[in-house]
Amino acid sequence: MSSNGKSQNMEMSVHYGAGGSDKEESEGQIEMGEIKSSGETPPKGGMPSLFERASGSWWNPKFDSEALEAEQWKSYFPQTRRRFQYALCYIIVACAAWCIFFGTSKVNHWLQLLAGTLVILAVVAVVLWFTFTKFYERFYLQTSILVSATLCVGILLHFILSGIELTTVAMFTASIEFILMMYTVIPMPLFVVVGIGVVHSIVYEVLITLKHPEAQVASFIIGKILLHICMHLIGIHIFIMLQVRRRSTFWKIGQSLMARRELHKERQVQEQMINSLMPKKVADEVISTREDKPEDGMDPGQGKRNSKTKKEKGVIVFRPFNMNSMDNVSILFADIVGFTKMSSNKTAEHLVGLLNDLFGRFDKLCQENGCEKISTLGDCYYCVSGCPQERADHAKCCVEMGMGMITAIQQFDEDNNESVGMRVGVHTGKVLCGIVGTRRFKFDVWSNDVTLANTMESSGLPGKVHISESSLHFLDDEYEVEPGEEIADNRTHKVLVEDYNKETGLYQVKHREDEKVIKTYFIVGRTENCTKGPKVKSSAASPTAALENVAITVEGETTGQTGDADNAATELLASEKESKSQEDTEANHTEAKGTDVNGVSTAAYLGRHHSETSLDVTDVTSPINDTVMQHNYDNGANNDIYILKCMKEDVKNKEFFYKPPISKLTLSFQKSSLEEDYRDHYLQENRSENTLSSPRYHALVEMIISFVVFTVIAIAAFIMFDCELPWILVFLVSLILEILVLVHAVTDIKCRKRKMESCKRFVDFISGWYFRNVLGAIVASIPVVAVYSNFSCDVLTEKIWQFRFFSYCIMVSLLHFCNFTMLSSWMKSGLAAVAGIVLIILWSVNICVFNEDAGEVTIMGNVSSMMGNVSANYDVQTNNNTDNKYLFPGGNHRQYEMILDMVLLLFLVWFLNREFEINYRLSFNGDAQASADKQQMQRTMDQADWLLHNIIPEHVSKQINKMGVTKYSKNHKDVGVIFATLVNFNEFYDEAYEGGKEYLRVLNELVSDYEDLLDEYRFKDVEKIKTITSTFMAASGLNEANRAKNKHPHAHLFALMDFCVEMQGVVQRFNESIFNFAFELNIGFNFGEVTAGVIGTTKLLYDIWGDTVNISSRMYSTGVKDRIQVPEATANLLGEMYDFEYRGTIPVKGKGDMKTYLLVGKKPGADWS
Repeated sequence: MSSNGKSQNMEMSVHYGAGGSDKEESEGQIEMGEIKSSGETPPKGGMPSLFERASGSWWNPKFDSEALEAEQWKSYFPQTRRRFQYALCYIIVACAAWCIFFGTSKVNHWLQLLAGTLVILAVVAVVLWFTFTKFYERFYLQTSILVSATLCVGILLHFILSGIELTTVAMFTASIEFILMMYTVIPMPLFVVVGIGVVHSIVYEVLITLKHPEAQVASFIIGKILLHICMHLIGIHIFIMLQVRRRSTFWKIGQSLMARRELHKERQVQEQMINSLMPKKVADEVISTREDKPEDGMDPGQGKRNSKTKKEKGVIVFRPFNMNSMDNVSILFADIVGFTKMSSNKTAEHLVGLLNDLFGRFDKLCQENGCEKISTLGDCYYCVSGCPQERADHAKCCVEMGMGMITAIQQFDEDNNESVGMRVGVHTGKVLCGIVGTRRFKFDVWSNDVTLANTMESSGLPGKVHISESSLHFLDDEYEVEPGEEIADNRTHKVLVEDYNKETGLYQVKHREDEKVIKTYFIVGRTENCTKGPKVKSSAASPTAALENVAITVEGETTGQTGDADNAATELLASEKESKSQEDTEANHTEAKGTDVNGVSTAAYLGRHHSETSLDVTDVTSPINDTVMQHNYDNGANNDIYILKCMKEDVKNKEFFYKPPISKLTLSFQKSSLEEDYRDHYLQENRSENTLSSPRYHALVEMIISFVVFTVIAIAAFIMFDCELPWILVFLVSLILEILVLVHAVTDIKCRKRKMESCKRFVDFISGWYFRNVLGAIVASIPVVAVYSNFSCDVLTEKIWQFRFFSYCIMVSLLHFCNFTMLSSWMKSGLAAVAGIVLIILWSVNICVFNEDAGEVTIMGNVSSMMGNVSANYDVQTNNNTDNKYLFPGGNHRQYEMILDMVLLLFLVWFLNREFEINYRLSFNGDAQASADKQQMQRTMDQADWLLHNIIPEHVSKQINKMGVTKYSKNHKDVGVIFATLVNFNEFYDEAYEGGKEYLRVLNELVSDYEDLLDEYRFKDVEKIKTITSTFMAASGLNEANRAKNKHPHAHLFALMDFCVEMQGVVQRFNESIFNFAFELNIGFNFGEVTAGVIGTTKLLYDIWGDTVNISSRMYSTGVKDRIQVPEATANLLGEMYDFEYRGTIPVKGKGDMKTYLLVGKKPGADWS
């Protein structure tokens, strides 16, 4: 059995914010959640901005970008027009109701009133028709002013015409409705609304005062002024919050759409990266497994497993394992003959370029011939066909691939004046394909047939394709062949036997194998029956794109050493390669790092997430260049253009602005999970969102408005009404409650952390959905309750219109229910309806009886007679001082007019509450959608980074990004290198059971346990390089930034030796969990100079090479069972902290005899921290 997998993973944490204008970027982090612009500045002094990217003017809320503001208006115009149309429909309904009332009541001058109402109805109807035309968007402001002027004149007209008069309560209610509509549903700038509204209030009160002497009392005038102030304050608050939420929602939707666009780009980049790492099918399985890690025993905070609890004796809890068995797969191994001779007189830079050229040709052939490149091992290139996707012509694909490689290397020799050749071996059989390990992993194939394919290559001849008998069977006589030498068949049947170990006194399970041979053949050429012609020679032989950048030498000259770090792989893959010449077995495994990977430059890959550096990738010609994130997130203009581009190209984005996914009846979100999030969003702490649209600031502003409204109404009540005990009690309780709720809102922003630390459960309770609604219902009802607490029969006897002022206060208090937009609109509208119905009852029922003789008013018990002296004329005084000036006599005809007023006002309040909740839920939905898209984008980015850093360590990618180059190689001195192998794994492996899959599962567990050790801080300098079969390769000291932080210059070497000791402990604990089998771990350790580089053209690979690597591989291959072997120089250097025993002199290929030592243990008190 042979394995060629390379477990690779280097995790990278990429951060991006969830929003907020004051979010700061830190080094190595990405702010994808909040796109800043040059025009946006954080709020000073802790004061919140109105919304993200606000211009700073509360009087005219708008974006700091004219482009954003224009697009916002364009996007929201359908909703603006819809609301205006609703307002016009409301006005038409109100006019129709008044027409019916005037026609049936026959009040004085009812014809004039009816005619005036019909004129208003006709004008509004024409305007309603006009809003459906294409001209409305152009003349919307003029249209709004026309409607406002018409309503204003219509309300005030009855003061001018002599003899026409409605009750002052009806006129005041109409003014409230008119002013409230201007602030909420009639689209005009705030200064226009305030101007018209204030003028209307002043003119209205002047006319009322001139017409009614009772209204000329100073206290009454002051009270009415306070009520108008309340009215306009609530209107301005609603106007500003509507504008703020609208722009905040627009910004969040823009971020959502931008995140989707970036998500799409990231997915494209990820797909390209997947193609350069592993087949997409396999990558999807790996990613899905990674997403399930917290459910599989992973610690989300640590990102690592607890090996100690996992490895209890007799218990194995397996990790997720991605491995599939496939039949009829053809495997190709190809080796460069004469590579060492070619590389002996070349620098590393030149060698990288040559290999990039050569392997680039092979990669093209691989794609053209339907093969899946697996990897390169030194100068060995191997691929498969029929895996992971089945195909019937897999053997033909590999043969054509091999023939094309021979042709390509001949062209390579001509182009570069070299004399190297190709030896190609092909075999067909079963494979296990998938992933082993949890980091720095790689898609690979395992099986005895893979080993046999490698043997076919090593026993072949240069310039010929060597195939096995099983491969020939699938070629259908389409190729001419000649016989080759028979080779040993390693796919022998193993029989389990018990072997008694005299040293341990235990029985162990071992395999006994039978020996067989197979026939082999060489491809001579194609026959006439060949259905698959040769590939275009120019395509295969032509060199890859010229390298525009040379390999970067970071420190000094790049080493010229050409040792083979994968000699260990060669020895493990096939012992038959001993017959190979020494120059070939010592071939340098340096691979060229290509200019591009599937059309995306490596620099673009590695640098796309580092916004702190600039990277020019304009030389990449592939369309995928458009998918690499190149946006400068500090350039506001470019950001705005990009956001607007996303919005214009997203055909569905308009629905975000006026159609949240809610029930039309209950206004609850259709998704229960989203509704639950909406109800709990106030509990979620988001310190980064320092805007007025955020829930906590929103609640604070609403509480301030509520407190001001209560205060103004209380002052008016103290001025107009007597200080009775009920009113005093209500005032004190209400004031205390308002102050407590206001303090809670303030402290929720200023010191929420301390509140949560001291009484988290209580804070969560009072911030919960139901408690907030109950508390909101109480606070919203405070003004109307305060007014009702002043009601008494004495109010009816006063001469300064106290009873009318009482009704005015109730009408204004109803507007307070339009506050608190985060609460249920049905609850608020229901409370407003209750308050209105109570007033209607007071208007309609005889509560008090007026005693003319005694001049007193008493509460009525059983009243059987009505006040029959009430005139039918409205507000027309008679000689009786106790006549129809009173609004509460029970039988007063004015009640119908006032009931109509109240019904229309309650309907308007209900409509506005509904619209406000829809608006707020729309804002939340946009925020939630943006957050979900950004989270999905983050996951995709993390997955892409995760895959990328399985190939290239993060510290390497940063350096490449900083250099802005497409190739990388660097010399490192005093680097520790280890090879640790399970020397008896082949005895353990048997394909008779599950095709060997379960044995690879055990290997996956053991390798993953090695990798778990790397999560410990003490091993921060140690990093995995790759796995080859059951061999684990690691190094220390390659990350020079981490290395520089160590106090001891050789601390990374000591840490690597400690890592070796811990690996032995892992194997020992692992053996205790396996029945009757004990793995034997040999470890070779060496230190010295190495060259690290990123190699490959279609499948990137980070690797190290040099004599240091070669000697380390010899240390384990010639080592002692369960011991750590080091050369003499290493023992001398590590002798400061460890004890060694001299083993003797052993022959090392290419180096002669070397003195070696075995680790005894750490010296007592050894400490280098």
